[in-house]
Amino acid sequence: MGKRMIVSCAACRLQRKKCSEECILAPHFPQDDPDKFTVVQRVYGTSYVIKLLQDLETKQRADAVNSLVCEASARVKDPIHGSAGVIHELQKRISDLESQLAAKQEELTNTRSMLDMLAFPMYTTSPDVQDVLYHTDTTEDIVYEEIDPILWEPI
Repeated sequence: MGKRMIVSCAACRLQRKKCSEECILAPHFPQDDPDKFTVVQRVYGTSYVIKLLQDLETKQRADAVNSLVCEASARVKDPIHGSAGVIHELQKRISDLESQLAAKQEELTNTRSMLDMLAFPMYTTSPDVQDVLYHTDTTEDIVYEEIDPILWEPI
């Protein structure tokens, strides 16, 4: 049998060189996804990426490449702020959504209060505690008790 033909990875193909079995870039930059290496190479350069990967343990390399791709993509979109700009924008969106949620919760509380006033108009003066007159078996014994208005039921 002849030599096994090795398909060049995206990195070697971009550099127009043959890819070897020991190519450190091949597992992370496959031939079918050339844009992944192009963006990383444009921001960091090939030699930096190779040196970085060589300094890492094999199991850490995939995470490092994913980080490089994310940061490089963010740098291409926003050369000044990069991923920090994306993070800032997401934090701003979270803050805006939290403000909207607080406003909706306040609106819901107000709506519930209005519904309570419509459903139970006699409780609007003091919604927490009501003085209620209870009659016992004898007419002489009149008992005043404080009870929660939600538990009160008419006689």
